[in-house]
Amino acid sequence: MKDPDAFDAFYKDARSRLLLQTYLLTGDLPAARSAVREAFTVAWHHWSKVSSRPEPESEVRPRAWVHAQRRHTARVWHREKGLDPEVAATLEALGELGSTPRRLLILAEVGGVGLHDSAREIGVTLEEAARHLAIGRAEYAVQRGVGTPEEVEATLVAVGAGLGDVRWPRPSILRRAGTRRRRLHTVGGIAVATVAVVASGAVVHDSAGTPTSLERSVDRPDTSVSGEPDDSGSPSAPPTGLTTDDLLATTAVEQLASDRTWTTQTNNNTDGDGLVLPCQQSRYADPEGLAGFVRTFSSSAAGAQPIVAYQAAEQSRSDAEAATTYETWSTWFGGCTLPRAQLVGTYAVTGVGDAARIFVLQVPGEPSSLLTAGIARTGSLTSTLMVNAVGAGDDVRTQVSGLLAAAVDGMCEAPGGGTCAAEPVVEPTLPVLVGDPAFMLSEVDLPTVPGVDAPWVGTRAQAAEANDAATLCDQTSFVVPGVADPLTRTFLVPDAGLPDQFGLTQTTGRLSDAQVADGFVGQVSDEMAACEAEDLATAVEVIDGTEYDDGRTAAWSVTVRVTEESTVEFVMGVARSGNLVSQIGFVRSGDADLTTEQFLSVLQRSRDRLAAANAAVAAGG
Repeated sequence: MKDPDAFDAFYKDARSRLLLQTYLLTGDLPAARSAVREAFTVAWHHWSKVSSRPEPESEVRPRAWVHAQRRHTARVWHREKGLDPEVAATLEALGELGSTPRRLLILAEVGGVGLHDSAREIGVTLEEAARHLAIGRAEYAVQRGVGTPEEVEATLVAVGAGLGDVRWPRPSILRRAGTRRRRLHTVGGIAVATVAVVASGAVVHDSAGTPTSLERSVDRPDTSVSGEPDDSGSPSAPPTGLTTDDLLATTAVEQLASDRTWTTQTNNNTDGDGLVLPCQQSRYADPEGLAGFVRTFSSSAAGAQPIVAYQAAEQSRSDAEAATTYETWSTWFGGCTLPRAQLVGTYAVTGVGDAARIFVLQVPGEPSSLLTAGIARTGSLTSTLMVNAVGAGDDVRTQVSGLLAAAVDGMCEAPGGGTCAAEPVVEPTLPVLVGDPAFMLSEVDLPTVPGVDAPWVGTRAQAAEANDAATLCDQTSFVVPGVADPLTRTFLVPDAGLPDQFGLTQTTGRLSDAQVADGFVGQVSDEMAACEAEDLATAVEVIDGTEYDDGRTAAWSVTVRVTEESTVEFVMGVARSGNLVSQIGFVRSGDADLTTEQFLSVLQRSRDRLAAANAAVAAGG
């Protein structure tokens, strides 16, 4: 029996939220209103099913969005006349985003939907969702002229203030329309089904020989997992072996600071938004896992900054799914979206479980924080550790690798466990693949600009019709025969009061083979070497020239005298790995500057990302 009062209350509560989301999606208010109204009509049609869901709104929203996009005008982006300038600016900025980044941005900032649920709703992988959401936030911030995540959310939510005058039909009208729709569908469905069954003489059965129903076949969740068959012949999940007893003891963490008092808290991470560890993007890396816990270790000492350590442990349904969990955590840390966080290094850890990595990130502040994160997998169990040493400059990779080993030894003998730990060995390795595309720089690769509190924001990579990374000396073009997929993007710091010319630009391309790519880099080097002789107003200084097994890097500092009193200074570098090449340009602007060492670290990271992409291709990834 359907409850009309419950439907009416749901309709009145959710309609304004769905209207705002749908309007932001299309920029077309009439289409958005019609679509939301239609979606609620269908919701009453299926109210028994919709009302049984934990989040009924998640059942109505996708239908409203689909209807809105169908009803939406054929023009690229609808703009109403007479809009408030702030609303118009927001809609225009959204209109510049791709469909997937826009939908994910709306779900996250307006819909309050977590990343896992957003990925499922849109139909992309978790990694793709994280990447597209980061792109959407960054591009929207640039287009809208805002800097902080709070400003991004505020400008989107503010559009709803102008929708209060929208008139809605009474709930009873929608229920009557939904009832008529149900009757029509029932009559039509019976006729079609009768013809189909009579004509075929067939009845659909499940594996046990029981006739199925439409409701059962559609609504029953897929519970199949990898594992050994049980007595019925169906696959079964491995036994849940992870308990709180398998987590690190406080005595293991005390090695970080033995002179301090440590307190411990443990839970299964079901409260709040579930984002406990810095850089974490969803409650669980494996939302379909069998068990998950979070343990927090906090230290205190008189007159000293606190040290906080975290352990997140998850058990997946199979070793293969745990490997995906391991990679998900890796992309969260390797592509950390924490504002102004910089990835200092990525390290492979051997001798610990079936796979292990460490990430070191620097987060500026007063005082700054050094985040050292470690991830290890043993069988179907994954343990993630992070040490947040506020104000500490000490390298704690050795301690974290030891904690990883202890964590693996605590879990490897549990049901579902795998390889235990030996003596850990930590070595630098290439960064994990993050970003879109993964061989280009991301915000997490860039150091903090001195005296600037706002974060870097990168534009979406686009075809490199022009190359703003080049100098007047080399004037390198990537739109030439032999260069495939030329792409460029620029990183800015919006709303920081910096000069208009401030920014870092990267342009990349793929050449036919490594020898041609090396010749491409060599040509840039030759042009830079000849520049001073050809232009007496220009001074060029070589600041890097490093050879690698698979390529090289080269960089120059260039000073151009514009007048007797003024000069323009910029730095430029090129990097090659295999047949991939990258050029980076940065204009120096007074106090808003990167040191030569910082620029060279960015150039090095650029080469490492090219190398990581080549390694993935070679491995078939």
